[in-house]
Amino acid sequence: MHPRVQATVKLLRGREDSVRRVIELGVGDGSIISEVINALNINAEAYGVDINEKSLEVARSRGISVARCDLNNYILPYGDGYFDLVLMEEVIEHLVNPDNALREAHRILRHGGLFVVTTPNLAWWVNRIALMLGYQPYWTEVSTMFNVGKFHRRINEPLSGHLRLYTFRSLRDLLKMHGFMVIKALGVAYKANKPFMVYMLDRLLGLRPTLAEVIAILAMKP
Repeated sequence: MHPRVQATVKLLRGREDSVRRVIELGVGDGSIISEVINALNINAEAYGVDINEKSLEVARSRGISVARCDLNNYILPYGDGYFDLVLMEEVIEHLVNPDNALREAHRILRHGGLFVVTTPNLAWWVNRIALMLGYQPYWTEVSTMFNVGKFHRRINEPLSGHLRLYTFRSLRDLLKMHGFMVIKALGVAYKANKPFMVYMLDRLLGLRPTLAEVIAILAMKP
């Protein structure tokens, strides 16, 4: 199971009985929302929106009801309070206008409904050390062509496309400004491309969301 899916399931465990209708904003091929529903063992209607039509075709083949939408500026084609659970898994950092997406997430969520958002952490402990040593923080880019300035990374490695980076504090505060009540947060550690000792240290320090590689937050619409 993908680490952020594990974190999402852990955040939702014990609350899944209230979920009958769930949507993922930035659903991609539908693999994340499908994993979450299966892991929670719930019989929920699955919906998803994305801007990529090819990805939506795959999500549709998984039985997900999909719509093509740009989260930066679209009013989502769902009524107020329609969903019990909204997921936004490592999408918010790619948006020019995250406020529109958060307003819409709040609008389509019922009162008492749940919102899970995950995103890379600008204040990851590795980034703090990188900055002290004069390196560009991971997850950030200064060029649309080259991945420059980072420790142990080739300049021709793929760019992430991240536009907005969050610390735990900034994401928490932004969610509150959009009317959400933050319930719980977890840190997420990824194993890929890390030496074993770095990964183990990442898991240990990542027990604090403020230091984790990826932040996962569970919020509620009061």
